[in-house]
Amino acid sequence: MRPLCRTGAAPLKVNDINQVEGETMRIAVCDDEKIFRDEIKKTIYAYSNMRKLEVVVDEYECGEDLLDSSYIYGIVFLDYKMSGIDGLETAKILRGKNVNCTIIFLTSFPQFVYKSFEVGAYRFFRKPLDVEKVNKALDDYFESYGNSYPLLLKIGRETICVHTSAIVFLEADNKKCYINLENEILHSARTMASVADLLPKGIFYKVNRAFIVNFDHVSNYDKEYVYFRNGKSVPISRKYRAAFKEAFRDYAKGRSI
Repeated sequence: MRPLCRTGAAPLKVNDINQVEGETMRIAVCDDEKIFRDEIKKTIYAYSNMRKLEVVVDEYECGEDLLDSSYIYGIVFLDYKMSGIDGLETAKILRGKNVNCTIIFLTSFPQFVYKSFEVGAYRFFRKPLDVEKVNKALDDYFESYGNSYPLLLKIGRETICVHTSAIVFLEADNKKCYINLENEILHSARTMASVADLLPKGIFYKVNRAFIVNFDHVSNYDKEYVYFRNGKSVPISRKYRAAFKEAFRDYAKGRSI
């Protein structure tokens, strides 16, 4: 397996495309008090519904159970004061297993904030939770890390890896589709809809029956076309225009001037 780095005008034929196993966003909540686990889960799922994200939240009541899990978590909400090993020790061991894990500490002991720096904590929240601060932390996380994960593409006998952030737009081709990268076009044996199902939600959006675009690559748009930073453009139909504009405003919410 290697990163995609070819260039050329002719589309490469992709026999199959799959999301890399283990790359589904999973979030862990580890707290020995069920009332707080329920509160955090409710907050995360409300956020994911608001942002149209697909996440799975697993809960643990002690650090030992979390460390015994075989899942690789993108984010872990971790209580500091727990029975058994405390949150700090749990985080240290977790770092050894999953160095890229994003750790968010929860505690009623504000003086712990300095110790949390030892394990590179992403955020530190006091109980009870401030929902707006949690939502802001999740926004920051997904803006930085959540819109790109690897897809495995089978081209003949070769398997290559493309990150979703490299996809500029999808183009339907009857029961197949073209996957347009910045300097490359791949021809997939899958339909555009089935490829889109593997992509991050809230980032890719349909602008007409034949095109799905990646908001991260859009430079501007008008009544007829969506333009991309690589100089390409695709037509936007009247049927999808209003919904596209609203979705793009939601995507850029809080970042408009």
